[in-house]
Amino acid sequence: MRAFLLAAGGALALTGVVAAGGQSATVDGLYTPAQADRGGALYADQCVSCHGGLRAFVPEMAALLGDHTFRNRWEGRSLGELFGLIQEEMPQDAPGTLSNDETASLVAHILAGNRFPAGDTALSSDIETLLEIPFAP
Repeated sequence: MRAFLLAAGGALALTGVVAAGGQSATVDGLYTPAQADRGGALYADQCVSCHGGLRAFVPEMAALLGDHTFRNRWEGRSLGELFGLIQEEMPQDAPGTLSNDETASLVAHILAGNRFPAGDTALSSDIETLLEIPFAP
């Protein structure tokens, strides 16, 4: 499974990928559109009541898009940290009940909402791989 690294000489831009084990590959995006769509359906079902819609600017509900607090909190941290938090603490009324694939789909939906590029390879559901990918919109 490929892990994607974000970097560009001082600017935050997607520039390369590294496979587990250090092999290089070409950039094609962090997740698939279908994976983000599955995450969107799951988000609507299990997350929107607490977090609001990704396009909502509702600070008191911790919106995940356009909310500078969210971006500031996660910028430079890894997708693995975000994955782990979601998997361990969400949904708030039933923490720890999401599968790895469901959690990866939710992270893909959040990435899509934050305008990360989609591609042909699904976002990994392996936390170790995701720990190598920084959140950098």
